[in-house]
Amino acid sequence: MQAGNQSFSQGDTQAPRRKLGCAFILLPISAVILLGVSIWYAYSSYIFATTGVEVPGTVVRLESSYSDGSTTYSPVFSYTYEGKQYEYESVNSSYPPSNQVGDVETLLVNPNNPGKARQNSVWELWLLPCILCPTSLVMIALSIGVPLMVRRM
Repeated sequence: MQAGNQSFSQGDTQAPRRKLGCAFILLPISAVILLGVSIWYAYSSYIFATTGVEVPGTVVRLESSYSDGSTTYSPVFSYTYEGKQYEYESVNSSYPPSNQVGDVETLLVNPNNPGKARQNSVWELWLLPCILCPTSLVMIALSIGVPLMVRRM
């Protein structure tokens, strides 16, 4: 009877390890991917902030997007750089719209590729890295900490 109980309790300690197998693989992989995206976007924002040329951009229309039964709006800017006209749609959308048609905002234009621009705002340049970087670091900590805790069980 004693031997039967020992094998049963031994089976219980193995079950959590098997259930967490995918988490041990997927969590660190997704954390590294998120960290890579965060670093790439932060670098891209840094390049725009340091080398971008400031130009005024006028909101010419609001593009709508539908998600989960609600509508959000992103401003589309028209700007002129070295005599040529360009358009840029902001990566940020909101409801209510953050801008109205006719509003003028400062844009940062890549002088090597004037078709690429970003709105000169904290939200546009730094929001994504500020969310993804801490999230990925927590995920990396969990992917290291959880296996250590499961091993000690």
